[in-house]
Amino acid sequence: MNLTVENGTFAAGNRSIEGDGSLSSTDEWRIYAAREIILYVVLALGVPGNVLSAIVWLRRHVISDSTSAIYLFVLAINDLVHLLSAAAAVKSPLCLKRQFTVARLACACVRFLLKLSYHFEPLLLLSFSVVRLIAIRRPLQVRRITSRLRSGFSTAN
Repeated sequence: MNLTVENGTFAAGNRSIEGDGSLSSTDEWRIYAAREIILYVVLALGVPGNVLSAIVWLRRHVISDSTSAIYLFVLAINDLVHLLSAAAAVKSPLCLKRQFTVARLACACVRFLLKLSYHFEPLLLLSFSVVRLIAIRRPLQVRRITSRLRSGFSTAN
């Protein structure tokens, strides 16, 4: 293969690439269309999936049988908030204005929710892992905690 460089343009055989790394308008359109398609597929699968997951983990017999169900329920809600706030942040053209408006305040709230859910998920996974570690290392203590949780859920509901 023959590679030549002239005035910032790289040429390999009969193909050339501009040195500034700019994309043509058709390439930019393809990237934009691919991002839109991926966003809608993720929303179409993620929103109903997280809602169904939250419903399943919130059922009384599931929560009463496992303390991990509470963490998984909160994780499903956290993922749902993250999906919706990320979609709102990507699709909102109102964040581009410089003056203070209600739309800018809403944009700031959406970005806050996005960052909050982004940082909350590792903490949820850590706490879930600690509970599972305690359940493995000291199963009698987990039974005592679980029985207290069961009695609290049965009297509350």
